[in-house]
Amino acid sequence: MMFYRKYSFLLVSIALLFSACKSSEFSGYSYDPEGVTDTDDREIDMQHKRTIGFLKDGVWFSNEFTGARVSNVYRLDQRHYKLIIDPEINPVNSSSWYSFRVWSDQPVSITVELEYPYGRQRYIPKISSDGGNSWKAADSTTYNIDNSTGNGIVHLELDTDTLWVTAQEILTTKDLNQWLTEMAQKPFIQQQTAGTSHQGRPIQLLKITKQSEQPVKGVVIVYGRQHPPEITGYMLSQHFLEILAGDSQLARDFRKYFDVWAFPMMNPDGVDNGHWRTNAAGVDLNRDWQHFNQPETAAVRNALLPLLDRADRKVFYGVDFHSTSYNVMYPIFREIDTFPLHFTYNWADQIMEEMPELELRVEPFDIDSPIAKNWTYKTFGVDAVTFEVGDETPRDLLKLLSVRAAEIFMRGMIEEFKKEFRESVEVTIH
Repeated sequence: MMFYRKYSFLLVSIALLFSACKSSEFSGYSYDPEGVTDTDDREIDMQHKRTIGFLKDGVWFSNEFTGARVSNVYRLDQRHYKLIIDPEINPVNSSSWYSFRVWSDQPVSITVELEYPYGRQRYIPKISSDGGNSWKAADSTTYNIDNSTGNGIVHLELDTDTLWVTAQEILTTKDLNQWLTEMAQKPFIQQQTAGTSHQGRPIQLLKITKQSEQPVKGVVIVYGRQHPPEITGYMLSQHFLEILAGDSQLARDFRKYFDVWAFPMMNPDGVDNGHWRTNAAGVDLNRDWQHFNQPETAAVRNALLPLLDRADRKVFYGVDFHSTSYNVMYPIFREIDTFPLHFTYNWADQIMEEMPELELRVEPFDIDSPIAKNWTYKTFGVDAVTFEVGDETPRDLLKLLSVRAAEIFMRGMIEEFKKEFRESVEVTIH
């Protein structure tokens, strides 16, 4: 068994050295801005927080809250306004996050244009009239895109109560802490701090770990919210973890064999500051998994590396949750030898079989880019996936996906665990 571990570590080390050489040549994906893999600190444009009122109309706009993003507001005509939405840094991926509050001195109908000097309209407005407790997406009667300008246009009915308008549901570090507190009520869940961000916010580590008679337990690594606006991926990750920590017999069986180490919000500064893509140093964290120049990625790496030296734990898998315009899983190329072999492909196939109503793509990628999925493979020699959820995936379908995906995942992981350690015992006996 000791020979097996040393031999495996040698293979992974060689693979890591080779991959690091390749990664130095990687300059970004087609949707990345130039220089995205230069992960040294950059100066960002800090958002100016203020409330702007137009006395002629009695209408007020504000970005004075956590997660907000509005740069300026102009009155184009009576009850017609333009909001300028600048990113925290330029160039940047066009994940054009916006979030503002608006109200009026008396009931009135207004039109708001959303303009992006360095981006484009991506997200259908989500609107809340109860302080962000519930959200409703704008429909075709109240929202459209001006094809000549690319601006988003939304029509709003106002009164003295505050209306919240945002790209996606607002889920900040405050919401994360409430969720973590609820999760940690279970005796087998631990909440720890892996490190701190540029602005001093904690990088939270959630461990689902139950005492077991197994001499070795598997470990599943979960990464989340590297990119602030990617709310649907964040939602899926939370539901997914809740199922893994649930009371079903399957979940209890899963926890006999596996621990889960989850970093549900890796970019707390970007989240609370309403960033489009980056952390407080203007860096895309999911391009910093080679040099680890940023405290957030370095904290996660440092928390995970001790697993290499533990005889009682073996990393089995890694999943990094994100969002894009459609539901997609990005596995490692089939021809690359991973452990467990082709697990992601089998997982995806079963999800599509059990959820024919879900449009789920599978698009393999190479391991040359410095992203979390590839670092997981290069460091631990295991299979990993980037799991992206569509921006506008219906929330009820998203919840159903989390249940089905988690159940299929747990069954598959248990099978892989039993297969792996049955074979290991046989080798040890001989």
